[in-house]
Amino acid sequence: MKKLGLLLLVTISIQACKESLPPIDFSAPLKVLIDSSYTIEEDSIPEADKRGILIEDLTGVRCVACPNAAAAAADIKRNDKDSVVVVIGIYTTDPRSLTDPVDEEAQDLRTEVAQLIGTNIFGFSNILPGGGVNRTPLSEGEPINIGYLQWQSLANKFKGDSAIVNLDITQEEVNDSTLDIFGVFEFTADAEAKPFVSIFLLENEIPHPQKTLSGTDEGYIHEHILRKAYTPYNGTPLFNSASGDAVRGKGLKKGWEIIIPSYVNREKASLVFVINYNDGDNKQVIQCKEVKLKK
Repeated sequence: MKKLGLLLLVTISIQACKESLPPIDFSAPLKVLIDSSYTIEEDSIPEADKRGILIEDLTGVRCVACPNAAAAAADIKRNDKDSVVVVIGIYTTDPRSLTDPVDEEAQDLRTEVAQLIGTNIFGFSNILPGGGVNRTPLSEGEPINIGYLQWQSLANKFKGDSAIVNLDITQEEVNDSTLDIFGVFEFTADAEAKPFVSIFLLENEIPHPQKTLSGTDEGYIHEHILRKAYTPYNGTPLFNSASGDAVRGKGLKKGWEIIIPSYVNREKASLVFVINYNDGDNKQVIQCKEVKLKK
């Protein structure tokens, strides 16, 4: 009996010390409608568009400082004269003391993909609010997860930057829940690493009580909430062996079938396309664009 107990204890100890495996993407694969590549002649390469500025706001409904972070992100977007700022509200599942719904009857804004972004991209260690700008540190070697008071300063560094890839998105309505989305990606400069594309569904104007520094705001309206990811949280490769490398003069045409969940109000929803690196410590966002589902 003692031997059995010792064996059980050793087994439990070994299991507890196992290294965590990388997160697995259990989402249904996107239906691909178009996936082709082409080369643009040097004299026909378009001028570079302005680079998008992505602000990711890690937040929770019980986090009393989080409304200040949301206001900071909203101010940056509101004062953006170039219309290149995109904000994503990332409602993580942990820590529950900061994220559990204030009202059990209200919509739960949390998603597993939000937790994956917070943990595996920003390494936020369950401290909210958090987030950053274009997944880029303020200075080389520093973390990309920075305080919201620094978001404006970092966004200013990207202001007026040219993108290395131009992105044009169009959509065709199939029915009330289905869209065919088409993207044209044209590189005006060489990429530093393999680019990935992430597709996120956002929803605006969702009421849910929010804890604040002055108490509970029962009428709080949450904006740009991440509701769903159609790709893995860190994106899917933009290029494959057939399409070659991400270099100046390379173009791609891609199309996907997008299903909008019934719990999302399409009138207040949008799709966000993020082109990012996923190379070691380099998670930099090189372009992003938001497309409203209803104009």
